Amino acid sequence: MKILFINLPFSGHIYPTLGLVEKLVHRGNSVTYLLTEEWKDKVLEMGADFICYEDSKKFSIQMKNAYQISIKVAHEFDLIIYEHLFFLGKHIAERFNKPVIRVITSPATNEILMKEFINSGGTFRVFRFKWVCRRWTKKVSNGVKLKTDSWLKEITENPPELNLVYTTKRFQPCAEDFSEKKFKFLGTSIYHRNKKNEFLLPELKNNLVYISLGTIVNKAMSFYKKCITAFKDENVTVIMSVGNSINISELGEIPKNFYIYSFVPQLEILEKANVFITHGGLNSVMESLYFGVPMVVIPFMADQPTNAQQVERLNLGKKISHKHITSDILKKSTLTVLNDSTITQSILLMQKEIRNAGGNEFGADLIIQYMDNKMIK
Repeated sequence: MKILFINLPFSGHIYPTLGLVEKLVHRGNSVTYLLTEEWKDKVLEMGADFICYEDSKKFSIQMKNAYQISIKVAHEFDLIIYEHLFFLGKHIAERFNKPVIRVITSPATNEILMKEFINSGGTFRVFRFKWVCRRWTKKVSNGVKLKTDSWLKEITENPPELNLVYTTKRFQPCAEDFSEKKFKFLGTSIYHRNKKNEFLLPELKNNLVYISLGTIVNKAMSFYKKCITAFKDENVTVIMSVGNSINISELGEIPKNFYIYSFVPQLEILEKANVFITHGGLNSVMESLYFGVPMVVIPFMADQPTNAQQVERLNLGKKISHKHITSDILKKSTLTVLNDSTITQSILLMQKEIRNAGGNEFGADLIIQYMDNKMIK
């Protein structure tokens, strides 16, 4: 089977899918991933082929570039798979009369959740204005006949027959709105990720606190300094990942119990961690739960506040506001999570649920089953 996988160049939307690609390739399928040049090596590592489209700082241009290359090659493939942010994926498949599957790397989204995500801040907040959304959609779709007048509505109201979601049904907000026939929950995407440099984990003599704000929210110098103040005198080891936009030397004197890096292999750290201070991106939350690590979630934008609410609702950790954060609040919240036996119990139950969800292996099963049914019909 020849599969075309289409995505936009956002880390959180790509990394989970690479494990799925690897599983499909291992089962004898030919997968070609359509992405920007910077992702070529990572795609090739999974055994897939690669087609490049030109990157752009403008979201609208990225969308157009991906679409223009897609329509040139889509006829060559048996199946189109697209990540949900690339809302034109379903229309490309319909244009060439191809089966189509959507992968969702945030929580599955209905009208209520989309409003929450858009209003929570970040680049996409401008789309809270319906007229902006309509105008942008018309410009980007460039004559493509859509079901609705808004790319956000296309995501929520025009799903394909099969949607693979990287969370569990219990963690999914508004879960009752997503039919089990169309929406399949995979848990999380755990797979081997090649590292250019071997990471040496420091000696751990006590509880490990892992701190990371992900690949987008990594410019919070004041936040990292508050972390240092919060935990410098505590009986914990702290590993803090600050991204490449922070000059570590500007953080001042580094306490002996702190280990600060630009980047770390997150799965390797979570395997040893006792608590995770995170921005609450869905990938980070699911990976933390896979390894049974409770969280202190500090959400900033998009689906992060909703994910943080779910963490607290399911007693998997605590959420705190980034607008009012202090070193004292940070320390108290973290120590509470570390020492709360009810959170530990909830975490263990969710860990079992995620590990039983099937992950990328289940996703590959569903894709192959879907195509087998199409051939029978």
